[in-house]
Amino acid sequence: MLQLRITHYFGRIGINHVPSQLEISCPMADMKIQQELGQLEIKREPPAVKLDLKEAFGDLGMKRPDLLAEAAKWEAVQRFHRGLDRVVAEGDRLSRIELGGHPLIDIVRENVNQQRELNITAAPKARPRVEVVGGGFSYQYHPGGVHIDVEPQSPEIRYYPGKVEIYLLQEPGVDMEVVGVNIDGWA
Repeated sequence: MLQLRITHYFGRIGINHVPSQLEISCPMADMKIQQELGQLEIKREPPAVKLDLKEAFGDLGMKRPDLLAEAAKWEAVQRFHRGLDRVVAEGDRLSRIELGGHPLIDIVRENVNQQRELNITAAPKARPRVEVVGGGFSYQYHPGGVHIDVEPQSPEIRYYPGKVEIYLLQEPGVDMEVVGVNIDGWA
C-alpha cells in the first residue's frame, strides 16, 4: 500500500532589536542673588525730670522777692486787722469803766503777760512738684530686598533611534514522498 508522506516546515524569522536611547543633560542655570539687609533706625530721647521747689523753699523762708513781698503784705494786713480788733475791744471795755471793776489794770495785765505758743513742725510742708518732661521712642524700619537674576541654560538632548531588523532564520518548506511498495496484485 502506498502512502504519501508530507512533511512541512514552518518558516522561522529572527528579530534583532536595538532600543532607542534618549540622553538629556541640563547644565545648572546661572543665578546671581543680591541681598540688601533691612535697616532699623531707632531714635530715643531720654526723659527729663522737672522739679518745682518754689513752694517748698517758700515754707523755709527762701521765697522769691516778689512772692516774699506779697506774703509780707498779706501778713501785715492780717496783723493790722487783729490789732485793730484788739484796740476796738479794749476801747469798748474802757468805755464801760463806770460799770465798775478795774478794766485798765486788766488790759495792762493781759498785754504784759502775753504767753506765746511754741510749736515745732517739720519743714517744708509743701511737697515739690515733680514733672516728667520729654522722653520718647521712635523707630523706622527700611525693609531690605532680594534681587535674583536667573539665566537658564538650554538642555542638551541626544536621541539615538532604535532599530528593528527582521530576517528569515529558516525558510518554510514542504517535503512529499511516497512510502510503501507498489505491487500490482493482478498480474
